[in-house]
Amino acid sequence: MARTVPPRTRTSAAVVLASACALLSACGPAHPGADAPATSAAQHGAAQHGAAEHGAAAQGGTGAHGTAGGGTSYVLTAPQTAAGYPQGQPSADLVQRVNSDLQQSAKRLDVSGTPVHAYYDDRADGAWIFYSGVNGSGFDPDRLHDALDQPPAVKEDGAGDRVTTSAADTDPGPHGGRAICDTYMIENTMLATAATTCSWFTPTTAGAVTLVIKGDGTNTKTGFTATDVAPVMRAIRASTEKPRP
Repeated sequence: MARTVPPRTRTSAAVVLASACALLSACGPAHPGADAPATSAAQHGAAQHGAAEHGAAAQGGTGAHGTAGGGTSYVLTAPQTAAGYPQGQPSADLVQRVNSDLQQSAKRLDVSGTPVHAYYDDRADGAWIFYSGVNGSGFDPDRLHDALDQPPAVKEDGAGDRVTTSAADTDPGPHGGRAICDTYMIENTMLATAATTCSWFTPTTAGAVTLVIKGDGTNTKTGFTATDVAPVMRAIRASTEKPRP
């Protein structure tokens, strides 16, 4: 049920969502796109996931452990439209806040290569889809997955907020590799706000997707969980990750 959020709580929620880890590469300018689709990211992602699972079964996809297509190498791209969502440009302030945790997160992964990124505009859901990744070689999907894995932890932040961090495996889709979703939830007496990043890894690619509420009044949600973000990650991955020639 939607509720009015007092100024302090609204600010806290925005900071939490903006601090969601776009885990892999520094983000820069994206290009404005065409009209947005009628469906939300979560709706479209769920549909894409169903198609992806069907494709995996038909092609012998290996799911969460291993790669499809007998060790196919992949490369990440940043098309003008991915999973039906056009590129757009979030505000400079939002980009700066979301990117504030990039260096620390990149150290956890310790990967290098050619960065790829884009901001996709989900106008129907009132959110930005932050997509980032790295093209390289010799990545260890298991090691990268384990670098982001963590048991659930709860702490008080000293301002009356209860902060919970957790991670959960998720289906990476028909291209295989490993995938994981990390969720950061902050709760106080007024509301709970969740921010989630879902990441995937192959020997040649590392990518991540985060949904960030625009904060312009078009979305009454208080955040996105792994259930929301995982199908969107798989849909964006299907549009941006291609077999290497």
